[in-house]
Amino acid sequence: MKKRDPSTGEHPPGHLVAQAERQLAAYGAELDLIIQTIKSGDVAASRELATVVASLRKALEAVFSERAKLEKIGRDEGRRDGELDLAAAGAEVRRRMARLRAANDPGELSGRVE
Repeated sequence: MKKRDPSTGEHPPGHLVAQAERQLAAYGAELDLIIQTIKSGDVAASRELATVVASLRKALEAVFSERAKLEKIGRDEGRRDGELDLAAAGAEVRRRMARLRAANDPGELSGRVE
């Protein structure tokens, strides 16, 4: 996955999680206000209750979704850190072969392809 470049105005993936959490908090506060209004005796506010609960549910799903995406991005980027260094691997193979040749009788292993 492509990394986001702040110079192009793209927000880092963590920004979406923070935005979803703010939205969740706003709907939670709105739900609390409606519940207080209903408890005070205003039954008309109960009509808004279903709408706010549905919005709250969507906001909660957005938070979980964005967090999951962010974790997946982190896991995917972590895999790239372990790329093979083929030059170092080749050098290690050559070093080990040289040690094997030195340990054996020089007459038996010439070191050349036959």
